[in-house]
Amino acid sequence: MIDEAIKALKNKKMILIHDFNDRENETDMVIASEFVTPEIIRTMRKDGGGLICTTIREKDAKKFNLPYLDDLFYRSLDMDKSVLNSSDMGYDTKDAFSLTVNSRDTYTGIPDNDRYKTVKHFSEFINSLGNNANENEKNFGKIFRVPGHIHLLIARNNYFKERKGHTELSTYIVEKAGLIPSATIVETLSDSFNSMTLEESKKYADEHNIVLINGKEIIDDFNKTDRILQ
Repeated sequence: MIDEAIKALKNKKMILIHDFNDRENETDMVIASEFVTPEIIRTMRKDGGGLICTTIREKDAKKFNLPYLDDLFYRSLDMDKSVLNSSDMGYDTKDAFSLTVNSRDTYTGIPDNDRYKTVKHFSEFINSLGNNANENEKNFGKIFRVPGHIHLLIARNNYFKERKGHTELSTYIVEKAGLIPSATIVETLSDSFNSMTLEESKKYADEHNIVLINGKEIIDDFNKTDRILQ
C-alpha cells in the first residue's frame, strides 16, 4: 500500500492516512503541499471539515527559527503557565503546532483561493531555504504575515522517535515520494458530530478512489529503510 500511496502523491492526488486505533484514531486527508489547488482546499473544507494545516520538517523550521507554539507561549505568555500543562492530552505528550500564516498575496486569507496561495507560497519558500538564518527570516517576513489562516505544523526530528502523529506520518511519506517535504492535511469529520470512523473513511476512500493507508505501514517503512531522512 505504501507504493500506491507514493504513486498517488507523485500524481498530485490526495491520500488518506489513519493513524492508530489507540492514538487519535482519526483519518486525515493528505496531499503534497506543492500540489495544492483551490479545488483541493474546497474538498478539504467540505469533505474533511477539520483544521487545514501545512507541515514542515523540524530541521527546515530551524533554518528560519520557526518556533513550536507551546515553546513560544512558555517564553512570552503573561499569565499563569498552568494553562500550558498538556499532561492530560490522551493521545500524545507533545503537539506540533507552530504559527498561523497568510501569504501577503491574500486579502482576508480565509477563502479557498487565499489559503491555496498561502500553502503554495509556503512550499515554494521551503524549497528555497538556504543556510543563512537571517536571510531566511527576512524572506519569510516578506512573503507571509502572522497571524493567519493556515496552521503550520512542525514534524519532529527523526520523525517517529519522539512522536507518531499525522504531522510526522504525512511529512515522511511526502518526503519519501521525493517531493518538497511538506504536506497539507485536514482531519476528516463525520455527521455523527465526531471524527470519521475507520469504516467511514474506508467508504469515502472507495467512493472517491483515494488510497487509504495506516500509520503502522508508514512507520514500518521508515524502520526498514536504509536511508535516514533526518
